Amino acid sequence: MGLGLGQKIVVGVAVAALVLVGSYLASLLILSVTVMRADTPPQGQTPAPASPRPGASASASASASASSAPTIALKIERARWVGDKAVVEGTWRGELSSVHCDLMEGGKAERTIDWWDRSVAAEQSISERTFSQEFVRAKGSVKDRIDPESAYKAVCSAQFSGGWSTGDEAPIAGSPPG
Repeated sequence: MGLGLGQKIVVGVAVAALVLVGSYLASLLILSVTVMRADTPPQGQTPAPASPRPGASASASASASASSAPTIALKIERARWVGDKAVVEGTWRGELSSVHCDLMEGGKAERTIDWWDRSVAAEQSISERTFSQEFVRAKGSVKDRIDPESAYKAVCSAQFSGGWSTGDEAPIAGSPPG
């Protein structure tokens, strides 16, 4: 480069100082954007703490704000095979928005199965605070079949006003269609 020793030292110190100042400014920018996003929810929405897994209560998952957590619950009361369909019935507490249930095949490799007609939604009785879901065989070709030797369970989740959610799961009693 044709620079003398003194000039090389000055250039090296200047480059190091620029890198240090640039890193400092970039980290300040990133931190300010992160803090600003955490403090303010999206416009028109409230923060929505959600339960991380079925069966956990929303108040337990939001222990930091337990004083503002509403009283919500979802409980599967019965889950059983009735003829060629699985029937799940349950109750809830709180201002419910929706309930959704899935049929899972048990065992070590638990998974949702593609056997039932997903257009049949859970029915809700707002006045009685109950829900029911019938898992009926889908028409046409389906990937999965019901194995009469396997265990099955229902997993239901509920969304409540204010963005809260919770869920429950229960084994399907009885024998699946064979």
